[in-house]
Amino acid sequence: MKSKLNTVRLDAWDLRILSELQADGRVSKSELAKRVHLSASACSERLRILEAAGAIEGYYARLSPALTGGVIFVMVEVVLDRHRLEDQRHFETAIQGIPEILDCWAVGGRVDYLMRVAAPSMAAYQELMEGLLQVGLGIDQYYSLVVTKSVKSNSPIPLSAPRER
Repeated sequence: MKSKLNTVRLDAWDLRILSELQADGRVSKSELAKRVHLSASACSERLRILEAAGAIEGYYARLSPALTGGVIFVMVEVVLDRHRLEDQRHFETAIQGIPEILDCWAVGGRVDYLMRVAAPSMAAYQELMEGLLQVGLGIDQYYSLVVTKSVKSNSPIPLSAPRER
């Protein structure tokens, strides 16, 4: 689906709304309007347009990893054996249905993808990776980086003054 975001020009009001929502996604529409100094109806309309354009991808609760009682996080660098578009699409489609893969980014440089994986144990992580190798996703190599401590995560995206598109 093609994003409508390129058709929306973000102005200072939109940036204020987006900044407030990044800080507190549960803020009520009336409180949001107060915080950004707009009428409730004007703020609601801007919010509707931002959502429809895809500027806001969703609202969610950030859960504490302690909730699961011992989940481990592993950053995984993945190198594909071939770099054809169809191989990349095959890999990207296949990982969509794997809940342990929390995030996956296509990256430039010495690796093709960087994934953030959650698993209940190292044994479960290893089983997941062995399964990925067996199903023929075209993984040539992978490198595991075990997260030992979260120093900073889920920071808001810095928003600056509007710019021409």
